[in-house]
Amino acid sequence: MKLPKAVKLKSGVYRIQLKLGGKSVMVYGDTEAQARKQALLVKSEHLAGKVVQTKCRYTVTQAIDKYIADHKLSPSTVRGYRCIQATVFRDAMQMNAGDVNWQRMIDNDAHAPKTIKNAWGFIASVLKHVGISPPNVTLPQVVKNERPFLQPEQIPKFLDAIRGQNCEIAALLGLHSLRRSEILDMTYGDVDLNSGVLHVRGAAVLNADGELIHKSENKNAASTRDVPIMIPRLTEILSKEPEMHKPDDYLVTTYPNGIYKDINRICAANGLPEVGVHGLRHSMVSLSYHLGWSELATMKVAGYSDYNTMRKIYTHLADEDKKKNVAAMQKFFAAN
Repeated sequence: MKLPKAVKLKSGVYRIQLKLGGKSVMVYGDTEAQARKQALLVKSEHLAGKVVQTKCRYTVTQAIDKYIADHKLSPSTVRGYRCIQATVFRDAMQMNAGDVNWQRMIDNDAHAPKTIKNAWGFIASVLKHVGISPPNVTLPQVVKNERPFLQPEQIPKFLDAIRGQNCEIAALLGLHSLRRSEILDMTYGDVDLNSGVLHVRGAAVLNADGELIHKSENKNAASTRDVPIMIPRLTEILSKEPEMHKPDDYLVTTYPNGIYKDINRICAANGLPEVGVHGLRHSMVSLSYHLGWSELATMKVAGYSDYNTMRKIYTHLADEDKKKNVAAMQKFFAAN
């Protein structure tokens, strides 16, 4: 029986495309021989008037679509899932969800280990949702990189560098512990200069189409908070000509990635760690530790809901202080 030529995909899987009854049917195999054998079976059963039974009635793409449609997800979460769908395990997307050799897909994917790990976590949930038990797989080892942040002694230099820059308000809000999504949702009506407080109430995130969507709720309950204005420069900026702004006007109107790029550009030009937006939040935690704040006080201002997350950051900062203390002691004895 004549068959089309098998095509080897980047993942190492072989694919044969059959035309049966005017429809295109994809058949896959771990080897060319397996693909041909499966294609012969499918074609024979079609000629005999039978319907080939598959393990699942969804392709991976269809299973992902169903998972997203069946769950109430935030726009940013959907955006993340669509990104995985478009870029990771691409050879698997049009395959039957029950026929994929996922270990092969993982082994042959060129993305970073953390990306693969996150993608597999999502795919495993998708498979469960359509009634397929995810196989046990071996994931690449993820090497944890500490997020860069500004040390207390670097913050004054950063404040000088951002003065008058387009990203200054966003950066100052970041140093007040606000997440990027919170920064983008802040309006002039959320600022109480008389009391010296920022009312953090909502979030702005990108949806799957790259559009900024404003939500009334934050990341978690603890994120809804009042943050005292602690940097005089922020009060100075927001006090200028307040009548020019309506309460519903946003403090920051730059596209999300633009803020990240501007901050990193300024940091690089001034010999500072490229901390991005979230690194400024971490920098605030570093400064609060340096100034002797309690963990509870930092959690309340920064809007952390997980004590363990806060503890990990404080432990890391304690280790950094220990290194500095040892270095100071070594320098003392070296000079005497």
